[in-house]
Parts: sequence; C-alpha cells; structure tokens
Amino acid sequence: MKLKNSFLLILMLVVILSCNGDDDSCTPGIVEITSLEAEYGCVNTKNEMEINLSDDFVIITSQSDFDSQVTGSCQPDINFSIYDLVIGKKALTSGNTSITYELLRNCDTQIQTLTVTFVQNATTEAPNLTYHALIPKLENGQVLEVDIIVN
Repeated sequence: MKLKNSFLLILMLVVILSCNGDDDSCTPGIVEITSLEAEYGCVNTKNEMEINLSDDFVIITSQSDFDSQVTGSCQPDINFSIYDLVIGKKALTSGNTSITYELLRNCDTQIQTLTVTFVQNATTEAPNLTYHALIPKLENGQVLEVDIIVN
C-alpha cells in the first residue's frame, strides 16, 4: 500500500512538473495592456498627441520610429523591449467622453484583437482623436487586428 501511494505521488509530481515551462502554451482571453498615461504620466493624449494617419493605425516597435512619427506634449522614452505601441487616428461625428481598450488573444487563430471603443456624447464637435495602447511585445509575424466601435 505504501509503495502504491509513493508511486502515485511520484507520478503526479512528474505530470505537474512536465506541464510547467511549456513555451508553446497559449492562454486565451483578455491580455493586460497599459497606456502612456499610466506608464509615463502623459495627459490628454487623445487631443495632445499627433500622428500622420487618417482613420488608420500603426504598430510602433522602436523609440526612433516613435520619435519620428509621433508629436505632441508627451514624448517619453518608451520601454520597447517589453511593449509595442498601437497608435491610430479616428474622425468622429460628435463629441467624445472617453476611449476604452480591450486586447483579446485567440489561441485557435493565433490572432490578437485590440478593441477600441469610443464613448460618444451629444456635443456637436467633430473631433479627430488619437488613440493608443501599450501592448505586450508582439512576436515576429504575430498578427494584431484593431476593431473600432463608436458608441
């Protein structure tokens, strides 16, 4: 009986340890992201940050690309060893209250999708806003889609 319990304990330990460190595993669901406001103290980036785009986005992967493409009141030294910057522009037909972001990982397709939601209000201004998210560094060839929702 003692031998059987010892064998089961060793077998369970082997199974548990063999699952740790599996680099090919994928955990589907929400991926944690951050922003230039949270990480670097930038303010009002939707109005104060500019990039030469029109209803499109780009993924910036280096400080030199950031410095050459993005202008505005906040020009931090971004840690591009751990982040990529997804930044884009969106023209809106009414005023904006806020922008929310959610990054989802799909393990079946190996695609990550960033959903950018513009929460609108009834004011008559029609802003052209800059949106951005600092996401975990993408692997070579990894696909990122951006879905825009205007509420």
